[in-house]
Amino acid sequence: MENTGVMCDVRACKYNVAGCKCDLPQIKVTEKTFGAAQTVEEPHYCQSFEKLN
Repeated sequence: MENTGVMCDVRACKYNVAGCKCDLPQIKVTEKTFGAAQTVEEPHYCQSFEKLN
């Protein structure tokens, strides 16, 4: 999936720019899952998520 105008509110991700935009040229989104299937602290559906150090 091409990343054109994609806004991101997951500030914990190292690809997040200025608290809103994803800096990756392409993104891959997971299926939306809820409850026990959510394995990260910050809610998101991006497979490219990497926690900011």
